Amino acid sequence: MIRFYKMLATVVSICTCCILNDVQAQTAERRNAYDSLLVGDRITPAVSSVMMPKSYTEVILSNALLTTNTYFTVDHVSLSMNQRYTYFINTLQVTHGIAKSGRFNVGLDFSYRTGRQDIEARSSPMKVFGNDSKGLIQYERAITSIGIRARYLPFATPNFVVQQTFYIPMSAGSNQSIFLGDNRYALNTQLLYNYLISRKMFLFIQADLLVRFRDARANADFTNPINVFASYLMTKHIFPFALIGMTNSWDYNFDHTRQYFTYGVGMQYQFNTMFTVNLFYSNVFSGENSNQWKTFNLGIRKVL
Repeated sequence: MIRFYKMLATVVSICTCCILNDVQAQTAERRNAYDSLLVGDRITPAVSSVMMPKSYTEVILSNALLTTNTYFTVDHVSLSMNQRYTYFINTLQVTHGIAKSGRFNVGLDFSYRTGRQDIEARSSPMKVFGNDSKGLIQYERAITSIGIRARYLPFATPNFVVQQTFYIPMSAGSNQSIFLGDNRYALNTQLLYNYLISRKMFLFIQADLLVRFRDARANADFTNPINVFASYLMTKHIFPFALIGMTNSWDYNFDHTRQYFTYGVGMQYQFNTMFTVNLFYSNVFSGENSNQWKTFNLGIRKVL
């Protein structure tokens, strides 16, 4: 009997090794096929412009900490708010290639938000992660929205990608969702363009038009962020990048209501083309009728 179990264990070990080898071989073959279809290097600071070939799935988890305790007046003067607002926004994006040509992807976005308002402007932003009641004015957390998304190539060039997402709020109009800033049906159209400057330097240009639709509490409004990322391929694994951006907002009459300017720096580490991690920091350095937000972002991207 003991000999039988030894033989069984040997057979199981051999089968396990064979299965693992086969899985590794299939994974390597799948990655080689993906690499052969990939055009150029890409950074994915908070949005991906990489088209998924048919049967491939891209998963991105973006974790952003936003905090503010100052405000820019209409005269671009920075004033203390005597309070601190902090939000931790977790966004899971799943994108799947469905077209044989690789020119059309579909996806879903899930947003989970935590928000905190403190009475002291000098309160730590890290309080958003705990249950410290000292100085607390309001604290909320919830799954706030689901987005239905399409990513596609409108022209022959693979460098220009359009992405459109329709957001469905989980609790439209509630005080909780209003505080968390994700309380209305919305449509975001993103124009994404990669421009190669040299063999190791490229620009990633992102222009959005976010339309938040009218509800019982507010009229429709429009937000147009334009961001330019300059990236340098230090090695095949390390991509440092810098950001400069401008955001304008209008109400339903297209009267200008808010404007701010942003700078940022980041680093992306590419384990391979199917697995990357990036970190970046951004800061609003000037504005009109806008908060001076500071943002810290950790993004993880995996292709399956």
